[in-house]
Amino acid sequence: MCPFVQTSIGRTAAAAVAALAVAATLIGCAPAGRLSGGAPLGDVGRVVYQAPVNSSALASALDLIPGVPDAYVMFTDWSMLGHLRGKDPHPASFAGQLRSVDDVLQRDLGIRSTSADWEVDMWQPRRPLTVVLRFDRHTDLAGLAGKLTKLGYHADGPIFTGSPDQLRMWTFPLRNIGIAADRQLLVGGGDAAAVRSVLAGSGSPLGHADSVAPLLALATARLGRIATASVVIGSGACVRLADLFRLGTPAMIAVLRKQFTGTFTRPQAEITALSDPAGTTALDALTFPDQGAARANEAGRSAAAAVLNGRNPDGIRVAHSAVTGRMLSFTLTAGQPDDFVQAVLGNSLGVDVCM
Repeated sequence: MCPFVQTSIGRTAAAAVAALAVAATLIGCAPAGRLSGGAPLGDVGRVVYQAPVNSSALASALDLIPGVPDAYVMFTDWSMLGHLRGKDPHPASFAGQLRSVDDVLQRDLGIRSTSADWEVDMWQPRRPLTVVLRFDRHTDLAGLAGKLTKLGYHADGPIFTGSPDQLRMWTFPLRNIGIAADRQLLVGGGDAAAVRSVLAGSGSPLGHADSVAPLLALATARLGRIATASVVIGSGACVRLADLFRLGTPAMIAVLRKQFTGTFTRPQAEITALSDPAGTTALDALTFPDQGAARANEAGRSAAAAVLNGRNPDGIRVAHSAVTGRMLSFTLTAGQPDDFVQAVLGNSLGVDVCM
């Protein structure tokens, strides 16, 4: 019988299950069941929602985010998803932190996060979540000030600060709310300084960062409009095996490490993007210091996804890889669209593994 080994990873338990199953299999223990469900691959290569290259809402959204050295940034274009009206209520979407409280948001403030044109959810090290929502001109954001004041929020310039309320769960992630009615922006989060920073803008926006801008150009050129994406800048773009399988025994970690052969240079930034939230292909791309590093990482990282997914036939696989300048990109396939989201949240894509 295989011994039980508790694992611990960054954001979800999904990658821990995957890593444990792979390591256990490699030392002679069969995994207990499938790692993830999903229909057989049938949509490989299907790309919809094509649009001109200059239509990237993701690029426009990141132009509003001040440049930071380390961050996880999740994006969803709710207009592409039809604001979920008459659509799959559970599409693949990286950003969507407020979806579960949308009914109460509608009741209290008259808005829904999924009614926005797009949403950005951003985490920085040792700082709470920041949410940015961009609405169309038909949404009255100017009227929110009075509603927030009636709910006990106190104004300090464009920022309204309130206290968490169990009857209004949206007040926990949106303790501070900033409104820029002239730009149809609502910015909220637990850190008032971060909210102010987004409202104030920056001469060096995240979308123009040296490591991010080429990824946005590549993703837009390959996919057209982007329905949902994850952009990781700095240290988070490198998923270390030691962190992924933190509480595994030294013997199991050593066996697992030997399966990842080749070069695994630390990337500067990573994007994972889908043009079709109901499709089963995604683009993942990484920036490196130079083209030589990108080429050196291609073989090892191409094989890493299959290693991390073990024997699961519907797991994430690399269908194609390419080097463009100092960027290394992959076309990924999966059994179902949400597999990409779960893999990013669970650090189990494989192509972003570092030793």
